[in-house]
Amino acid sequence: MKKLIALFLALIMTMSLMTGIASAEDKALQLTKSGAGMGDKIDYPWMNLFILGGLMWRTLFFVEPDMTTLNPDLASGYTVSDDGLTYTIDFVGGKWSDGEDLTVEDVVFSIKSNLKAAASNGIYTSAFAKIEGAAEWRDGAADDLAGLTVDGNKITIKLSSPHSILPNVLAQFVILPEHCLKDADLLEIANNEFWGKPVTSGMYCVDEFKVGAYYTLVPNKYYDGPAPKIPKIIVHFVADTITAAQAGLVDMYNTNSQADISELSKISGMKMYPVDIMFYRYFLANIEGVDGKANPAMADVRVRQALMYAIDRATLAESLFPGLATISNGGVSNDNPASIGTEYPYNPDLAKQLLTDAGYDFTRPIRILYYYSDQATVDFMDAISYYLGEIGLKTEVVKTSSGTQDLFKTREYDIGYKGLSAFDISEWYGEYSASNANFKNVFNADPAFDGPINEYLAATTQEAKDAALAALQQLEAEKVYKLPMYTIGNNVFINEDHVRLPEGIVFGNPWYKTNIHFEDWELK
Repeated sequence: MKKLIALFLALIMTMSLMTGIASAEDKALQLTKSGAGMGDKIDYPWMNLFILGGLMWRTLFFVEPDMTTLNPDLASGYTVSDDGLTYTIDFVGGKWSDGEDLTVEDVVFSIKSNLKAAASNGIYTSAFAKIEGAAEWRDGAADDLAGLTVDGNKITIKLSSPHSILPNVLAQFVILPEHCLKDADLLEIANNEFWGKPVTSGMYCVDEFKVGAYYTLVPNKYYDGPAPKIPKIIVHFVADTITAAQAGLVDMYNTNSQADISELSKISGMKMYPVDIMFYRYFLANIEGVDGKANPAMADVRVRQALMYAIDRATLAESLFPGLATISNGGVSNDNPASIGTEYPYNPDLAKQLLTDAGYDFTRPIRILYYYSDQATVDFMDAISYYLGEIGLKTEVVKTSSGTQDLFKTREYDIGYKGLSAFDISEWYGEYSASNANFKNVFNADPAFDGPINEYLAATTQEAKDAALAALQQLEAEKVYKLPMYTIGNNVFINEDHVRLPEGIVFGNPWYKTNIHFEDWELK
């Protein structure tokens, strides 16, 4: 009898708890995180921001969805010298969610720390590396970062060479609290316990954190911007977002997976907002090989050209990403007026001839490395093996769970499949730069690209940019270090049965922080 009573009471308590959760979720925006390990930390924002990072942390500027128009955030504005080397930023400041002042010292701390951090988005390291004295500071040869100074509320950044997109980069770079992280190991900052319940500066702060289950965000009382209308955000740690969406736990989600799009489109109230972004899929040609021993299989440009002609990219794009993928001929999209990219129509006969002319050893398999786990990528790898087999090549396809390490350090592959969500065209071409520590291990850092890359970043007119892009595309066609497959769009899904968006909303690249006027979002 006692056992029956205990079971009954347990059942009542469980039902009550579930009712409470359901009631709370009706008044909260529902989001998910999948593949998040133990679910004990919030995403480290110096890698990618997405919507959550943008709601929790502030940047110096706020960028519109066009990724170019800047508005004030922690800074009211900036000026730049005629030579493009000196930026003077008018800092306003704010407060942290623990009540501490957010000051210029936090900005200085964040930029200096980012230069030494092991994990960071490349747009930051590329920009900050051009600050005078950056290398000396990063390597410990200097006690301070010479090109970063403060005078009252004015921050001065002096560059060694122009970097015209620096203000746009600063619109993505979140400022972190020095008083919380001053003693952090910067090489392990992404794993710091701080991310278990961080101090924030943005519209929302962390309220409750249930490891492996969920965390909640509530409005930050110290935030001096417009107050949000949504009182709570619940972020669920889930094994599968689509299953969670079918259960009503997803109010917003971005994806370019055709399988996800198909399933989400079946859910009542889910509306899709297409977003045009620079998201590249491509192969790296491992010319350097392993341990500095050149890879004879990929050293001949004719071999790399042959692989391009061997793959029917148009068919693959349409079959795997219908309506989303466009054949890519390089860093400049085909619909860009500046595009002069080399076309590689499907031509297996020409591919065979190029391999024969190069003296390729057909008994040697092509080793292909990839790290994506979605079904479309698996199908893509099968198709690549088929097409290469049609021109007489054997293939060995290997999936890795350590993409960065295996692509740039271990390098036991001939071609490596990779994605890049680019903030600017310069990111694509910056991978060729002699200063790029990762890619020089693959391409042997060709300095020929550095001149036009710097010209592009120094350009103040569209004509100057187009001229630099023309030179870069010509080099790209000549060298063929990367094998571009396609650019692919994205989609933002909103559960409009639960969420009311402001009229005329435009979504920008969901990988970055853009002004989506979240303060005007409402729950129905």
